[in-house]
Amino acid sequence: MLDDFAKATAANPGADPDTQRADDAIVWRAYVARRDAAPLAALFRDAILTLTASHYDGAQRAAWAAVADDLDAFDARLTRGVTLVAEYAGKPVAFGQLFPADHVEMLYVAPGWTRRGLASALIARMEALAREAGASTLDTDASALARPVFERAGFSLVAQEVVRRGSVSLPRFHLCKPLCAVLFSG
Repeated sequence: MLDDFAKATAANPGADPDTQRADDAIVWRAYVARRDAAPLAALFRDAILTLTASHYDGAQRAAWAAVADDLDAFDARLTRGVTLVAEYAGKPVAFGQLFPADHVEMLYVAPGWTRRGLASALIARMEALAREAGASTLDTDASALARPVFERAGFSLVAQEVVRRGSVSLPRFHLCKPLCAVLFSG
């Protein structure tokens, strides 16, 4: 179901303007294995090394960015679930991944493209896919930089965690958003 949505969106870029384009310049499409791996790995590294400097030290950023050093493994990771790409003039400027159907696995925006609503638009698209798949909640493990973006989208903090990348510890935040309304009677 999730893959069908992403494939249909990529196959018909002129389809529904509400789900296809944030504006006339940004095109939303599904990840293309192998072809998109190198540009998204570069975006991933740039976003981490540049944008998270106020939250993480140099060793933490380097360890985190190193995840993209093995391009084959990074490509394999991006082919899981649904990975959506926002591009401008044929160049990726943001991407996000839903894997499994109720978890935002990745969300990155290129330096120079922040504060334009791309992260919020990706979250909204992934939330719609999660709802379509029947998920009752949507969760993520967010960085200190991404946490406020998710909270503005209605996510709440569940726990603060620490993840290890080699010998380096990185703080992150587990956030969750209910997707189904709960009815109370009384």
